[in-house]
Amino acid sequence: MVFDTVFDNIPATLSLAEFKAYSSRNKQIGKSYILKGNKYLLRHDLSDRTNRELLAFFFEYNSLYIIDNGHGMNKETILNHWMVIGTGNKEANHTSDDGRVRTGAKGIGRFALDRLGVFTEMWTVSKDKKANGLYWSMDWRQFDLPEQSISEVEALLEEKPIDLGAFLQECFSETPRILDLISQKSFSTGTVLKISGLKDSWAEPNLALVYKSLEALIPPKELAIPFSVSFFHLQKPKQFGEVETAFFNDYDYRVYAKFNSNDLSIDLTITRDELDLKKVKKEFIHIFKNAKRPFDIKTLEKKEFKIKKSATDLLRWEDDEYSKNVLTRLGSLSFLFYFIKTIGSQKEAYPYKAINSTERRAVFERFGGIKIYRDSFRVRPYGEIGNDWLKLGERAGISPAGAGQRIGDWRVKTHQIAGIVNISRITNPHLIDKSDRGALQENETFETLKQLLIAVIYEFELDRSKILNPFYEASQVQKELNRKAEIRAEAIKLADRIIDQRSRVEEKVYGTKADLFKSVKIAEEKAVYQKEIERSFEKFDKSDDDDAEVAQVRTLASLGLIVSSFAHELKEARNNFDDIQELEDIFHKIVPDEKKKAVDYKDGVNIIELLKRENQKISHWVDYALTAIKRDKRKRGAVNFDKYFTGLNKSWEIALSNRNIKLEIRNTIKSPPNFKAFEMDLNTIFNNLISNSIEAFNNLREIRDRKIRIAISSFKANIQIVYADNGTGLPKVFKKNPEEIFLPFTTSKRDREDNDIGTGLGMYLVKSVVSDNNGLVSIQDSDIGFKLRIEFPTQKKRNK
Repeated sequence: MVFDTVFDNIPATLSLAEFKAYSSRNKQIGKSYILKGNKYLLRHDLSDRTNRELLAFFFEYNSLYIIDNGHGMNKETILNHWMVIGTGNKEANHTSDDGRVRTGAKGIGRFALDRLGVFTEMWTVSKDKKANGLYWSMDWRQFDLPEQSISEVEALLEEKPIDLGAFLQECFSETPRILDLISQKSFSTGTVLKISGLKDSWAEPNLALVYKSLEALIPPKELAIPFSVSFFHLQKPKQFGEVETAFFNDYDYRVYAKFNSNDLSIDLTITRDELDLKKVKKEFIHIFKNAKRPFDIKTLEKKEFKIKKSATDLLRWEDDEYSKNVLTRLGSLSFLFYFIKTIGSQKEAYPYKAINSTERRAVFERFGGIKIYRDSFRVRPYGEIGNDWLKLGERAGISPAGAGQRIGDWRVKTHQIAGIVNISRITNPHLIDKSDRGALQENETFETLKQLLIAVIYEFELDRSKILNPFYEASQVQKELNRKAEIRAEAIKLADRIIDQRSRVEEKVYGTKADLFKSVKIAEEKAVYQKEIERSFEKFDKSDDDDAEVAQVRTLASLGLIVSSFAHELKEARNNFDDIQELEDIFHKIVPDEKKKAVDYKDGVNIIELLKRENQKISHWVDYALTAIKRDKRKRGAVNFDKYFTGLNKSWEIALSNRNIKLEIRNTIKSPPNFKAFEMDLNTIFNNLISNSIEAFNNLREIRDRKIRIAISSFKANIQIVYADNGTGLPKVFKKNPEEIFLPFTTSKRDREDNDIGTGLGMYLVKSVVSDNNGLVSIQDSDIGFKLRIEFPTQKKRNK
């Protein structure tokens, strides 16, 4: 693309005579230029108004060249397709002779020439050796004539010998930079478009904007398309040049995913380059002792590894015909993205490699975002600034946790990821342009594409959290050791000071001096002091994590107050419902006996009975809400399992009874175990499990006695709790990897449109609470329904 402005050189379309005639009519314009040969040189002492008038005049004579060395066009193509509105010849003949998929299929893109300028000329040479070149020209002002029909619009088409290479060398004879580029390329075939009388102000800021837009428009280097674009300004030939495309060679993660619609598989190639491997091997090699591929040290050193998954497994969809049909309609495609931190981390927990934040931010400003390319051409507006079409920012806002703190919590942010989705008109025919070609139609196939891309991104997020979590755990252990060492050192100092002060007092008052026996006694006494001081520090010392936990508890307490207030209001409403009994008595009294067999009377009785049942439900849940936030629920204490599970049974009695579900609890522990916990923690575990069981029974498609069983027993000095129901069992999407059910935001609950409707937090909270109480939880095999086992140590070791 070449832009020719006419501030110095008088172009062929504007003769000297025409310019002199214009100057004579406008004396100010004439005075503004000095004639020198065939050039008019601009004076420097012009007013702002004169400058504006000059710009308005000369912009009419600017020219824009669009040049390519492609296959060119023959006469038949120009006559039957080039200037025929809406011809979709590229729909049927979609592939060129060299295998490139032709872009554009609606037959309207060529009319953008009218938008750019008043007059268009075209020189084209096709691969047909027998044919001459073709010259075509068009005056677009014909479309503006009020009385002229479209059938009367004419264009000029002439056959004549054309040497494109020689023609271009003549056009740009005074621009060595362009001549060098022309000499490096073959122009035996190709097309040159010249647009004159431009309709826009192509001032320098606008030229820079076009150049920047081209960077995001043409194929990135990762697609390996032998295609380049150069942009020149004839008056300032040193500016611009070949348009740079997206290329990332400094990244933390590179993920390439290839979806094959034939077997519905996804090939993933993941490259990790975030960690300083020398530091890892020197300081953290111990954390990889029992690690399995791909989280072992060998894979980490190789950086790249490959895995293959089925698309239904990756999406956690049921492997049914509907899912297969939806994915088949999507068609094969590829997705390449980079994770790039733009802020250097100073956290000692992770051995990150050093990064250049300034360079990374500059790259992101130009090439950031997830973009879509169809047949190597950009589909807008996806990936532009502010266009978070995959809602990555929303995902990150819901789960703001650090990458290594808990496996599966972390979500990548929009300013940390850049990528390319590569689709094709041939393999993805159901990804259709909107009528204005501004975006893709948001149909079912497009929604499937988004879900698949998010699933791939989540696979990366999960991998990163699994890699970083051991470093975080190791840092927490070391942090606690350092804290204890600091406490001990401080305790020793204080104990020494106490003994020293007391010895001085004794010597001063009693005149006694230390002997061997007394020295031993002092050492023993010092040890006692030291131990007590350490205990005091342990009790009152708070780390940053403790402060974070306190903040979280405060937030939950605030929510508890809201629930409490709401529950009290409901309780008042519940008390008012007690008047239903009086209403029933009044109703029976005012209705005469002879009318008590009437239909209206029976309907009234039924309505009152319904109100009584609903009142019972409200009373139950209000009482439960108030009980759940009582102060004693928030205190750690010895757990009486008989008492706890009796209360749990009572809390759920009405809800389960209304659904014909029976809760059976069996406790074989005779004496209370030495186990302390928050009752709120136990409620979190069993309320989530029971809620999931109710959902499973709702999905049950056969008649059976609905049962939930909880068995509590002692096992190897531990407390073992087995929870089971005979519902639909573990969702099929988790059959291969049952432990994935404990990951955050992982759910199998979907509506009819296949959208997630579960929070994906229930089982995650169960796992978190069990782990926080030093317990273990695991999914058990079950012929019917769902089964889970929890183990708690009877003597819980706590660091706090």
